[in-house]
Amino acid sequence: MDTSAPWRELEEPGESPSKAAPARPKPSALQLMLAAVAILAIGSLALLAFIQVKPGGQVDLIAGPSGTALSKVAGSPGVVVVQVTGAVLKPGVYTLPAGSRVGDAIHAAGGYSADVDPRAAETKLNLAAKLQDAQLIAVPRKGAAAVASGATSAGGPAGTGPINLNTATSAQLDSLPGVGPATAAKIIASREELPFTAVDDLVTRKLVTAATLAKFRNQVGV
Repeated sequence: MDTSAPWRELEEPGESPSKAAPARPKPSALQLMLAAVAILAIGSLALLAFIQVKPGGQVDLIAGPSGTALSKVAGSPGVVVVQVTGAVLKPGVYTLPAGSRVGDAIHAAGGYSADVDPRAAETKLNLAAKLQDAQLIAVPRKGAAAVASGATSAGGPAGTGPINLNTATSAQLDSLPGVGPATAAKIIASREELPFTAVDDLVTRKLVTAATLAKFRNQVGV
């Protein structure tokens, strides 16, 4: 030991005095509350970045990073659903804005096809009429609108021939035994899709049963 430096007796050889690290102050309750509010605000802004509000009250959650739609929520209906059949390029069921016209529905179905009967379409379809929900729009095809006059014999009554399934009115079809208004509507919708070529098409297309057809087979034709 170095006697010329008596204070060195208090030190261990090879060691230097260490200083204690100062204690960190704990966050206060106010600081914790402000941090929580900031996290909630950031989360809300991130959610709003994915939300798109459309006119009419419809809200879309737009596609995320994967490119798939997250969700779609319809607000106000504001639409009509109609079916377009017959001589159009794309027959089917279409959803259009409320207030649309018959012409809009035909346009949505691709417009008239090559087999349209233009004269019948002009007389039977009101392109300016407003669409109604669940409306059926049947565009007439060539040949389906030609009405065959009933044969008349000398002194006999006119119009006594069989009912043409391709041109009969709903009332004429409803008058057949076993055929009601609902079945008559199905027959008309089916012939607008594809004209009947035989009376048995009623059974093949499952519009009536064979037993029902037997009741009025001799009263109809094509």
